[in-house]
Amino acid sequence: MKRKVTCLVGQWTAIFDHAFVQLPNAWTVSFVAADGSEVVGEVMEKRSSWIFPNPPTTRPLMAVMSFERGWWNTFYSVRVKPTCDVIAHIE
Repeated sequence: MKRKVTCLVGQWTAIFDHAFVQLPNAWTVSFVAADGSEVVGEVMEKRSSWIFPNPPTTRPLMAVMSFERGWWNTFYSVRVKPTCDVIAHIE
């Protein structure tokens, strides 16, 4: 199933926000800048192992990214903060 999420410039936008899900899953997300420019920004990924939170990890936003939720990631979220409006195409 494909879905799209619009991520506005300078704002944190959730593309995943899962609670009480313990099944593993993987996604490939393509980001396209609305104005045709290069995709730039930050991605913050948070995982927890049941009640034990892990510190969030951040990495640069790229045009194509992979995300993976593991067996023990009961709470899992991914947020994006781009430097221009982008559309996330989630597969």
